[in-house]
Amino acid sequence: MSVTSVGIIGFGRFGQLCARHLAPHFDVVAYSRKNRTTRAHEMGVQLVGLGECARQDIVIISVSISAFERVVEQIAAHVKGDALVIDVCSVKEHPVAVMERLLPATVRCVGSHPLFGPDTARDSVAGHTVALTPVRNAPLDDVRTFLERLGLTVIVTTPEEHDVQMARSLALLHFVGSALAAIDIGRVTLSTATHARLLEVVDIVNNDSRQLLEDMHTYNRHAGAVRRELIKALEDLDHELTGAAAKRS
Repeated sequence: MSVTSVGIIGFGRFGQLCARHLAPHFDVVAYSRKNRTTRAHEMGVQLVGLGECARQDIVIISVSISAFERVVEQIAAHVKGDALVIDVCSVKEHPVAVMERLLPATVRCVGSHPLFGPDTARDSVAGHTVALTPVRNAPLDDVRTFLERLGLTVIVTTPEEHDVQMARSLALLHFVGSALAAIDIGRVTLSTATHARLLEVVDIVNNDSRQLLEDMHTYNRHAGAVRRELIKALEDLDHELTGAAAKRS
């Protein structure tokens, strides 16, 4: 199969990032529910209907995790039989299961999670990491080779192992960052370098949508246990410090 075209479903910040880095290598079209005409024109990307976008050689689905299944249902009848469909969700068990269940058996699928975002990779993806999870008929070597040519570090893992690790990294980061934002830790004049790093975490969370936080905790079945583990550790520490203060009073 000669691969020449890419359709990006979802032309938000990350879909635009994908378009920017893929346009030098493929003919890129995109679909967006929102009016992104001006932005698409600036980037030289053609906006098309959902069906046409899904008929490209490679289809990248860049939508919220909670919308993923609905989108796959909508495009299943339009995807070419030998197409490659790739998701970019920050969880993997859910989208992989959805693609296996809803897409035609001949369609090749790869689960991916770029461990970077529109801010950190605005100018280049080189030096960043992407996780890949093979689904079925996956041309994993070809995908890996292309991504490595872009300068990316590729880690191949299983959907379950990915979600286990993400529960303790990205999901936990957003959970803690959202809690820190809620108590407004930036409202101080006396601060340390370590405090500034905590504010960086808050900024990262504020730059992402609340929907992303909810989705990564709703669709990652391992996230709840990690949250409770952290909360238990905080409660134990609070109990310990409260007891220590009581002894000195």
